[in-house]
Amino acid sequence: MPDRAALVIAVETFFEAAPPVPYAAADAAELLRALPAAGYDADRCVLVAGHRTTKAGIESHLARLGKLIGKPDSLLVLVVGRAFAHKGRGYLACADTLPADLPGTAVPVADLLTALHKTRCPEVTVLLDLDPLAVTGELAPSGLDEDELQKMFGDSPACVGLLASAPGERSFESAQLRHGIWRAHLLEAFTGKTRAGVEKDGTLTAAGLHAFLADAVPRTLRRAYETPQEQTPLLFGEAHGANVVADLGALLGSGGELLDPARMKRVVFRSETPGRVKDLAGFHKSHSLPDRANEWARKYVNRVARPDIKADLDQTFDAVRETFSYKRKDLDASAERDGLGFLRTPDFEYTVTVEVNPDDPTEVVWRREIGRLANPEFVRSQGFADVFGGRFDRLVFEFAVPVDVAEFVDRIEDAPPEGVKVHVASGADTAEVRLAGFAGRVSVSRTAVTIEGRPGAGASLLDQFLAFLRTFRGVGESKALPGHTKSATDGHG
Repeated sequence: MPDRAALVIAVETFFEAAPPVPYAAADAAELLRALPAAGYDADRCVLVAGHRTTKAGIESHLARLGKLIGKPDSLLVLVVGRAFAHKGRGYLACADTLPADLPGTAVPVADLLTALHKTRCPEVTVLLDLDPLAVTGELAPSGLDEDELQKMFGDSPACVGLLASAPGERSFESAQLRHGIWRAHLLEAFTGKTRAGVEKDGTLTAAGLHAFLADAVPRTLRRAYETPQEQTPLLFGEAHGANVVADLGALLGSGGELLDPARMKRVVFRSETPGRVKDLAGFHKSHSLPDRANEWARKYVNRVARPDIKADLDQTFDAVRETFSYKRKDLDASAERDGLGFLRTPDFEYTVTVEVNPDDPTEVVWRREIGRLANPEFVRSQGFADVFGGRFDRLVFEFAVPVDVAEFVDRIEDAPPEGVKVHVASGADTAEVRLAGFAGRVSVSRTAVTIEGRPGAGASLLDQFLAFLRTFRGVGESKALPGHTKSATDGHG
């Protein structure tokens, strides 16, 4: 299989130059999580988001790109943000771009392509989802310069470019989808939720991806907005349209076992606990509590919860360093502005998020997760118990592609394994499986298998999950969890 790498840049917020780009960081992070199942090397997938999206931060990553990704056979680049043109040159707006000096404080698109060419990668696909940035003195935002794009990609020895919208057009988002519309369909393609544009061998080319996006985006746009809107996905550099952007054969296979690793998106230990908005450190008495779970409430909670997220990370960081004797350079911790904090270590990744409770917007839901386990036996260690002892009460196996719950239930009922009972919802969209000797609860939905138990029983949850795998014929412990004896439980959490 070709060695694939990716660079994903998401400039969601700007200090002065422009309003935020809705869902940019979340969409970028979701794509990054999906890439390994589509044939990418997780260690060569780089995300530039949050505080790293200043001009200096982006230029630093471009200058070091060769060291970051090595020498892959194929490189995918996604840039989400805002852009403008000045004197026939296109520019990517950065978090610290200044309205008074737009060209001097932004990154030229030509510099982006130059950095990509320096990697000498034989196949480079550039995905640009860039809303136009208004330039002082111009009657309307122009976005990138189309003539420049035609020449740059036309002359490129390796690059093909896909734009979410034509220069001057807006790239729309959908509050219902909670994604940018073009990016929502991009995720649909990379997670194998559609066969549109995919070759018979399961590969997806840049041209095939563009054909799917050009068809799907206008249809979704018509459903999302009452008044007619225009968004026209474009492709530049047709000579390299055959560049392969994903290997989806495993995801689009004819079916196979419910828990086959090809279906795996990630495996995580998780806990969800309620809280009150007014108890967050950033909440002040002068603030108004949200009265509905809308976009404003989401952004407000993200802002006022940031001190709490940082405090949680600081406490976990100190405990992890002391318990596992990691060096400072072994750990990477960040509390981002979008309600997410993470701590990456050589053995696992810990994440914490705070979200508005959709059922009661005056409350929040704290979600803590551990994923990217280098070795499942780590969960059985005393150190894990000491640091995370009472935090997690469920183990979640998320599918890369939704499964047919009804078909799964039918298979069990046609040939029920000993000691297995299954209860299915009337709509056949969820099922609960009970196994003799199980203390916890096993639920199956279209998107995940969840093992629930008492808090602090991480090793027990893992044992129950492995027992669940062994119960179903053809799904062995080592097959479904390859890292149980040799490698990783979950390549990307």
